[in-house]
Amino acid sequence: MARQSRTRPAKHLRTPQAAHWLGISPRTMERYRGLGCGPVFYALGGRITYSVQDLREWVENARCNSLRSENYIRMRSAVSRRQRGIK
Repeated sequence: MARQSRTRPAKHLRTPQAAHWLGISPRTMERYRGLGCGPVFYALGGRITYSVQDLREWVENARCNSLRSENYIRMRSAVSRRQRGIK
């Protein structure tokens, strides 16, 4: 009887895999991490990983109804202020 390989889904993803999961570039993930406006990440022995659950939560928290919604304005202003060095 042939043995079936059971592959468990990854609970933590490295930056390239997390970026692919979100549909953005790894460089954007790195930029978000540096600005502090991206998903929560883990530094495990010098390696950066993201939990799938944290990625899902980050996506859910980014939901907007329009470009004038409070959430959209807050997210955009957080990125633009940090890029200009304003806290």
